[in-house]
Amino acid sequence: KQWYQRRVAITAGICYLAFPDSNSGCSGDTCYHFRIRKEYGVNKKREDITGRDSQFYYGYVFFRQTKGEQFKRGYFQKSFVLLTRKPYVNLFSNIVQIIAPQFFESGKVAIEVAMHNFGSWGAIVPGKSYQVPLLGQVLAFHIPSIKDKTQVAPKEFPTHALAPKPVVLRSIVEHDVYNTLRPLLPHIGVLWEQVLLCEPIVVFGTSPSATSALVQAIVSLMAPLRYANDYRPYFTIHDSEFQEFTSKTHAPSRIILGVTNPYFNKALQHWPNVVILDTDPDKTLKILNPKEHSSSSLRGKPGFYTKYKPFLSKDKQLRKLLRSDRQRPAEVEDILIRRYLMDLTHTLMIPLEQYISSLMPLQKSINPFRQPPLLQQFQHDAFIDTLTDSALKMNTELKGLKGDWKALYRKFLRSPNFELWFQNKRIEANQRIELLHVQQLCDADIYSWKHEKHEVEIVDMLLWIRDRYDALGNLGNYPDLQAHLKNHIDTLLGVVPTDLQSTLKPAFNL
Repeated sequence: KQWYQRRVAITAGICYLAFPDSNSGCSGDTCYHFRIRKEYGVNKKREDITGRDSQFYYGYVFFRQTKGEQFKRGYFQKSFVLLTRKPYVNLFSNIVQIIAPQFFESGKVAIEVAMHNFGSWGAIVPGKSYQVPLLGQVLAFHIPSIKDKTQVAPKEFPTHALAPKPVVLRSIVEHDVYNTLRPLLPHIGVLWEQVLLCEPIVVFGTSPSATSALVQAIVSLMAPLRYANDYRPYFTIHDSEFQEFTSKTHAPSRIILGVTNPYFNKALQHWPNVVILDTDPDKTLKILNPKEHSSSSLRGKPGFYTKYKPFLSKDKQLRKLLRSDRQRPAEVEDILIRRYLMDLTHTLMIPLEQYISSLMPLQKSINPFRQPPLLQQFQHDAFIDTLTDSALKMNTELKGLKGDWKALYRKFLRSPNFELWFQNKRIEANQRIELLHVQQLCDADIYSWKHEKHEVEIVDMLLWIRDRYDALGNLGNYPDLQAHLKNHIDTLLGVVPTDLQSTLKPAFNL
């Protein structure tokens, strides 16, 4: 009914996602998030490098349902939804949990104060830490940057003795991976492979808070790699893509879905990987044969229904982490599980990174007066040939990881996750080559080169250096290199005839 900072068209799709299914039985306060295509009327904006999805919006929901005879249907039901392009799940979920209760109590004034607080935050820049006010509370968080090699904790700011203690968010994206994944921890290696290879997975729970949290945790399993495929933390039968995802006329879409409506128990029975959560969040789920997944009951028996045969065996390190005789704080368990998963992904990527390095051109082959070379083509078979038994043992068995690594690599190379990773690596490598090329051009002896050169050759070189100058601006901030290129331009302008100088100088006024 009320819409603030309106930049999108309110639609039935957003409205359905803003409320739990009627069968969920959610009472009190329920928090969750969803992911929605821009086709629902969201205006197209320029792409933002700090956001992950140019075609999706994220909705962060705070739903309240309380009994009351004064209400027409005997219940107070209202949702507060924050829509954004950013996938900062933990940050925006905390923001919604601060604003929504005060909005329900005080109405529009809470929104106005929150908007005033947001205005005082300044620009949100990747790589910076923030400590900011919001409705009487203080949030401390760090915005990740592509230059961050590991998770960076928020910077500590000096605080006044009477100021509220900051709510420190260790990560603005993931929340509590350990507790969320607890029912599936013994099978985390299987899930890691399925996410890595973009296998279709559906998570069936009793509430959108449970499904959205688990879907988000599953997507994050392959960090620091980015998941390339579609996923919907909370999905309803009213979505425009419902027919496509539930169709039995073709193979299931490579997507991860979180659902609560019992109808999905029948509609998605043909999916190869189905997680049905237990009402007890601490109960470990067993791997079950999909044939045991019966659609006769509303929700089905809790379990992890899959026929997937993992390429890797469960390693010793994971067994140690899951030993029940060790009692650790949940925060420590969360850090250990994240570190294990990140090490697993790094282990997979080491041979790929090494192969990419071999595709880089030799520095001596870069001619400053010619177009810079590009990264060589990635040859799948050539890469597989580099995976000798000795190399694989050195990289994996020291960490207790055994299995058919070559088969895993072959399948990974055909996945969208690899395509996205290689696309980014190719851009990064070509930018590095271009920077080396500019550095060589800066070091070139232009003064000696210009002797015995015709005017046409000098003008062509001026245009070439100007092109390199402009390209350098897209590679980052390199004032010293720009100064060298400008000196080269001034040197060449000084040797052309005066009448030609007056024509060229306006075009080279850098």
